[in-house]
Amino acid sequence: MQLKSDIIYLVPHTHYDAIWAFNKEDYFYINTEIILKTAVELAKETNYKFTIEQTFLLEYVENNYPTLFSEIKDLIKKDKMEIAGGQYLLSDTMVPHGEVLIREIAEGKKYVRDKFGKDVLVGWGADEFGFNAQWPQILKGCGYRFFAFRRGADARKPSEFLWQGLDDSQVLCHWMPLGYRAGLDLTKLHESYSTLKQYAATGNILMPSGSGVTRPQPETSEVVKEWNEKNGQIAKIVVSTPSEFFNALEKASPKLRVRKGEMYSGRLSEVFPDSTSSRTWIKQGAKMYENALLTLERWNAIGKLIGCPDFSEQLAKYWRNILFIAMHDALPGTGIDEVYDEIKEMFASADDTILKSVRSCLTSLAERVKIEGGMIVFNSLPWEVYDWVECSLEFTEGQIRGVRGLRSGVENFEIDVLQYSQHADNSIKKITLGFMAKVPALGFRTFEIIAGDRIEATTITRDTSFSTANFDVEVDPETGIVHVQQEGKDFLVGNELRLEEELGDLYYHKDTLGLMKSESGKGVKYGAFKAESYEVKKGRLRNVIKFKSKYYALRWPYRLTEKFKPMIFRHNFIDVEKEIVIYPDIDRIDFLTRVDDRHPHSRIRVQFDVPIKSGQYWCGTQFGAIRRKADLYYKKDAKGWKEKPSGVFPSFEWVDCSDGSQSISLLHLGTPSHEVRDGKLYLTLSRSIVLLSADGVMGPCIPTPNANETGLQTFKYSVLPHIKSWKEAETYRRGAEVNMPLAAMQLKAGNSSDGTLESPHSFLEIKPRNILLSTLKSGTDGKTVIVRFFETEGRKTVARLRFARQIKKVNQLDMLENELDQGTNIGRENLELEVAPFKIITLKIQF
Repeated sequence: MQLKSDIIYLVPHTHYDAIWAFNKEDYFYINTEIILKTAVELAKETNYKFTIEQTFLLEYVENNYPTLFSEIKDLIKKDKMEIAGGQYLLSDTMVPHGEVLIREIAEGKKYVRDKFGKDVLVGWGADEFGFNAQWPQILKGCGYRFFAFRRGADARKPSEFLWQGLDDSQVLCHWMPLGYRAGLDLTKLHESYSTLKQYAATGNILMPSGSGVTRPQPETSEVVKEWNEKNGQIAKIVVSTPSEFFNALEKASPKLRVRKGEMYSGRLSEVFPDSTSSRTWIKQGAKMYENALLTLERWNAIGKLIGCPDFSEQLAKYWRNILFIAMHDALPGTGIDEVYDEIKEMFASADDTILKSVRSCLTSLAERVKIEGGMIVFNSLPWEVYDWVECSLEFTEGQIRGVRGLRSGVENFEIDVLQYSQHADNSIKKITLGFMAKVPALGFRTFEIIAGDRIEATTITRDTSFSTANFDVEVDPETGIVHVQQEGKDFLVGNELRLEEELGDLYYHKDTLGLMKSESGKGVKYGAFKAESYEVKKGRLRNVIKFKSKYYALRWPYRLTEKFKPMIFRHNFIDVEKEIVIYPDIDRIDFLTRVDDRHPHSRIRVQFDVPIKSGQYWCGTQFGAIRRKADLYYKKDAKGWKEKPSGVFPSFEWVDCSDGSQSISLLHLGTPSHEVRDGKLYLTLSRSIVLLSADGVMGPCIPTPNANETGLQTFKYSVLPHIKSWKEAETYRRGAEVNMPLAAMQLKAGNSSDGTLESPHSFLEIKPRNILLSTLKSGTDGKTVIVRFFETEGRKTVARLRFARQIKKVNQLDMLENELDQGTNIGRENLELEVAPFKIITLKIQF
């Protein structure tokens, strides 16, 4: 009996980088004039087929090469060309907000459907630096049936498997053992086949034949013909597309293994964890942009329902911007310097673009509120928030001479005066107030000013001892390091800066020396951080500790320093300013750290001693939470790994370390790169990089002087000490509150004599605590809203949504907003829905 031969699915393709080692215009030219034109001619004249990844490139072709676009369209119709992946751009999946990942797919798939009448069923992860644990659910929710990818797998065999997401969604996957270049060298097909055969679950072998900016090979059809004549009885090659391979694989019905968790291992392929701290300004700017965009989208949806101006046109533009920023070589910061000028301009102009739109949207809502003067505070989160907020107020001459406090309803609120200026008659011209506001879920609250005859400004002290709601805090005036205790027991020591050697590149941290100097004095004996000043702005509602220091590469004496105090400091390369904010009413401690770094080859991290005994910790990920191992730096069984484990990972908004009785949550704004090792949590603030690739392996050795990260940089992060688990402490909520804080603005006198909205007011409240909102957006018809939420603790929950108006009808949607049911008539303001662990739910609400 003759054995059935294997089928090798040779898939010609190109991996498209919108930006990387060339600029955007170069990549447009190479991919259209050289690659796509050649591929089209080969597909027209031979049995050649070709796969395209991203619609960003196709959109460019449509607008600039109409004849070429028409030919591509015809070949797609004839199944000679295929779009796999089909995202607007291949996004980094580990750092952006989960909503950005969905929109990247939605934007691309809509384009493919509108222009080519096709649905994209194969996800194509050619070059993303790993994949988050919810990626299977995102793929399935966006209509994909299959997924082929290159990076992050932690097991070699078999190369085909079922990947299960946190919610138990499964997608049929193929990991590319030889990457996307398996069949690129047509003279080594035997060697590639032999390797791929070892890993394959069936006789169906996927052999991608392409690379980044690599020309199609005209001899492909002839090479395949010769192979089949010589080797066809053992393995037949067909020039193919990804969907042909997956359809054959599915038809073979193999019993496949199930793998769980994120695909972020360096065992078999590189995922470049240190790129999460390359060009930190991009991560910070992207987080700012995401937060502003999602804030605008929520309030615009609410505003449209009550007749406010529509910001949909601006939202579409801002979404295009963030989809470009999130691209897998843009957000990681791994490209040449010049390609980031466009992104830098988006961030630099944010105050006049996206942030201005947010202010305008909130102003239009405020104009519909019943109040005379005072201020209004908006809460963009779907739970009641009690937190610090600041507001600047302006007054005409003689209008007000002092402020005693604020009133909202029957409640009075204390204030701290942060700064003020006066008219000639000593009345207040402008004043900035800070206070602790309690604001209803996704709603607002108005505050009336209680006038007085004087201004009580904050006082300046040199106190070092403070208290939060449940903890005592001691600040070292010589280092700015904080010591947190509870009932005399040490709980946390942290906010210590570490200057470390950096000899790596945009992909990897490397060093020979390690620690150069820490603020506590460890490291090379010659250098030292020297305190310059320490003061406390003491208010009634918070204490702001301001600490300044400088790092000198040389001090003298540098021996016997415990006996002889250093007298001379030379070669100042780093200036440090720390602000530590401690609130008596809440346990969160906020940090604002400014670093003016002029030191070459430096990595700057901030260290916290944390309680951890289990060797594991938790952190936020897209649409959920994930547990990771600590101390991977010391992993001993990593022989043969493509990428030695470093213990560095990205997190989404928070990290939590616990020993069962003591816990510390670190909350951050756009500084995702961290490591947990030896009972310490390190947050990477910046890395000084001068080369794209230091060894020429991951890319060309192109100098990147702009990635040197010298100059003044500002970092914001917070710690939340607690005695409960991260779930009970609602760490994920606290992280969201730091990233999407309360927003206040002044209401002018006579603001809304005919306003219809009463204060306080909530437009949407979601309970219980573990149900988080991803987005609230206006439906395409303008009469409905789309709400997407998810469960984040890993437990089955009944979600309860309360809207400010009666719901007529609810439809459940997939992530692309296609209806999954006929809808349910409600007739009330409340909605209840059972949600499975880590499940993402999308609803269309008609009022």
